[in-house]
Amino acid sequence: MRGNVAIPDQKKYNVIIIGGGINGAGIALDAALRGLSVLLLEKSDFGSATTSASTKLIHGGLRYLEYFELPLVRESLHERERLLKNAPHLVKPLRLKLPIYKHSARGSLVIKAGMIFYDLLSLGKSLPNHKMIWRVSRGKMEKSEPGLLQDQLKSIAIYYDCQVNYPERLCLEVVLSAREAGALTLNYCEVFAIGEMPEATRSVQFRDVSSGKKYQVFGEIIVNAGGPYVDKICGLLDPNIEQRIHGAKGSHLIFGKFENGPHHALYVEAIQDGRPFFIIPWRDYYLVGTTDIYFDGSLDRVSVSKEEIDYLLYEINHFFPDADITVNDILYSYSGVRPLPYEPDKKEAQVTRKHIIFDHGKHNGHRNFISIIGGKLTTYRNLAEECVDLICEKLNISDAKSETKAFPLFGSYGIGDMEKYRTEMAATYAESFHISPTLVDHLVQFYGARFKLVLDLTKDDADLKAQICEYNLDIKAQIVYAIKYEEAKTLADIIIRRTSIGTSACLGLNCAGVVADISASFFRWDEIRKKEEVEKFKERMIQLHLPDPLISQFVEE
Repeated sequence: MRGNVAIPDQKKYNVIIIGGGINGAGIALDAALRGLSVLLLEKSDFGSATTSASTKLIHGGLRYLEYFELPLVRESLHERERLLKNAPHLVKPLRLKLPIYKHSARGSLVIKAGMIFYDLLSLGKSLPNHKMIWRVSRGKMEKSEPGLLQDQLKSIAIYYDCQVNYPERLCLEVVLSAREAGALTLNYCEVFAIGEMPEATRSVQFRDVSSGKKYQVFGEIIVNAGGPYVDKICGLLDPNIEQRIHGAKGSHLIFGKFENGPHHALYVEAIQDGRPFFIIPWRDYYLVGTTDIYFDGSLDRVSVSKEEIDYLLYEINHFFPDADITVNDILYSYSGVRPLPYEPDKKEAQVTRKHIIFDHGKHNGHRNFISIIGGKLTTYRNLAEECVDLICEKLNISDAKSETKAFPLFGSYGIGDMEKYRTEMAATYAESFHISPTLVDHLVQFYGARFKLVLDLTKDDADLKAQICEYNLDIKAQIVYAIKYEEAKTLADIIIRRTSIGTSACLGLNCAGVVADISASFFRWDEIRKKEEVEKFKERMIQLHLPDPLISQFVEE
């Protein structure tokens, strides 16, 4: 654990990456594996913004076929397959159903054609091909999805994509892999100035957010991977650089399971505006979303609006008529901003999801400064490869090829067949550590092969086997592991992005004190500081993740 920034003697790097979301992390890993010296700077925590606010899918992008973005869909499907192999503990197959009604804008034959293209563009995949259920009878549907709206239901397409339960963990494992490959990865380090030096080398000044201490480093290439903050970062170099990003907010609602709810994930055409959205079984909950609305507000305080809540509630109640879901049934919500290319004349859904690697030297004279525009969680690896190819070209490095196509991420080493690994580990480690097989399996799916290091912490302190919170299976050893080995710096880091506590029904509000008690000795907090940290965490979680009608109710409880 660094405390907080320990800059080595090296002050100059081949590449300095600003932004520690999935794209910045991927670029850091690819560059480090090619032998480049890499510094990754993130102003908050790794994967804490757009990355963690996704719909938790690794998918080809079925709806992009509608806009004839065949190369994007093909790339996404190939990257989906690679993630299944490179991160099998985090990325898993997901069966989806797409119901087609008489009023659907996209009829059965159109959907069937799209499914055929989807399968053709993913030839060689490990997932099954699609199938169609034609002329659905009420009896047949009630058997598989009894709660789904039956009226005017014509057919159902069944297809497969993938789910990543914890996209923030995927990002963290890419960061840790990059660090293991030689990159210096620093969270809570905010860049406040970018300058130009002789021979096109650039200076980057940043401050340690915790201590306020300032540092200056130098990079041959600067990569701006700030996601929705790209334009702000460009402004540090030149305030006259034209706008490149138009953020689009996507919001999601989390509900508890309800009677006759969906058994499988559903991809449904919204009755209000025809926009597709998802209803996905996730852990012990349902995840519903996403919205797609241009956003010009504060990027540091993004939360769901009343209009978005009303929109999603209407849709879920329409397609599950017996659900009778209200705002009081929402466990919590989350929102993020997609860094879409600036195309003001297009509607949100029409803006391309293809990433753009923008070389400023070719457009506005700012040599060796690259901005990443757009990008998807699924395609981060390919984006990173393309970006580092450009970096190597600029550095006149011709013999360094990308190694990430078949590179297992941090927790994937030695796993092989995931289902077999889960079974074997649950049996072996439940007995040797005197814990339940269910707990072992939970840790395996969260950490992959690294779960053993978490359990090793309990050998000298059996109390670390204790469950932290009644709403999930996480144990106290995970708190210690997060601080010692995963660069956690705050309560939010531990609760939201290093464990599953903060994405459980309680949002970590019930057990923040327990986490703080264990963390205090590592962070050197006294009682006053510990109390401040707990209150600060609770306040931010309530403001960002509880819709207004639920706030007073939760506080009263």
